[in-house]
Amino acid sequence: MIKIRESEYSNVIHMEVDGKVTEEDAEKSETFMNEHYEENASINALVDVKNLGGTDLGGLLKGTLIDIKHWKQYGKFAVITDSAWIEGGADAANAAPGIEVKQFDRAQMDQAWEWLKK
Repeated sequence: MIKIRESEYSNVIHMEVDGKVTEEDAEKSETFMNEHYEENASINALVDVKNLGGTDLGGLLKGTLIDIKHWKQYGKFAVITDSAWIEGGADAANAAPGIEVKQFDRAQMDQAWEWLKK
């Protein structure tokens, strides 16, 4: 399940992932993007991964969250998690053209926000 909301920074969205990501989650993300951001807006995302419930991070970032329609809008994804295997997935997701993905531990939340604001 994905919860998505605006943050205090106009170009950064805050996503919380807790459990398996579904098609309904993808639709909610699409609706949110269309309602809150213009087509050419540049967007970064803080993705707080609590539990992926069998969802692969690379697939999550490349498929559900970064659909083709919004691909050029995304700049950075700060992935917050304490799981080492997810960190490897964040490295793999960096292969997405024009999008930076960096993993942060929960204790580094402030550093993640600072990185996204730049």
